Amino acid sequence: MGDPSAGSIRWQLQYSNVTDAEWASIEQLFEAAEGRLTTFTFLDPTANLFMWSEDWTKPVWTADPLLQVVAGMQDPLSGNNAVQLTNTSQSTQRIVQSIAAASWFQYCFSVYLRSDAPSVVQMVMSASDQDSLTSISIGPTWARAVKSGSLSVSQNGIGFGVQLPAGARIQAFGAQVEAQWGAGQYKKTIDRGGVYAKTRFDSDALILSTNAPNQNAGSVSLYSNLI
Repeated sequence: MGDPSAGSIRWQLQYSNVTDAEWASIEQLFEAAEGRLTTFTFLDPTANLFMWSEDWTKPVWTADPLLQVVAGMQDPLSGNNAVQLTNTSQSTQRIVQSIAAASWFQYCFSVYLRSDAPSVVQMVMSASDQDSLTSISIGPTWARAVKSGSLSVSQNGIGFGVQLPAGARIQAFGAQVEAQWGAGQYKKTIDRGGVYAKTRFDSDALILSTNAPNQNAGSVSLYSNLI
């Protein structure tokens, strides 16, 4: 659980083999934020961006009206932290969690899925004006489904989830979103994900060293208020 008395969190990011263009993009953000002066949204590269990755009955998850969500089901780690999703309607139904991050970033959404009967569900990546759907075949064995990509629309906010066909019943566990191409090791979250909206640079200058043409190393310090 998040510590209500925690004031801030800090990161010391070490970069190596960074191209001139990549470092220029960091400098551009530093200049736009005017150093320590203004805040920006930071996506922790080591974290799961979702909140409540295992309990999809929490308000951060938005389910369509005729999709039943039941927590406490057996999960692939021999616990009881999976959810059961049942579409009781005659049309598709979905459940999605939105994160307050740029819709055009590259993301990887992953989740463990199974179904007693063979079924095809769709992994959802969604913004207000665009949906990206990927069909996934699932069966009685737990398997990790992965969807990577980005959206072409530009807005602050993007949602991820699953969409079930009419009458389908499946189990899901371990939802995770990361700002990268591939899925990393699953990291359980409860009431705090890896999206930090009040982040600042924690230094008055960026430290850079050039090792070879178009090859650089640098250090970036960040902090974010949690209250």
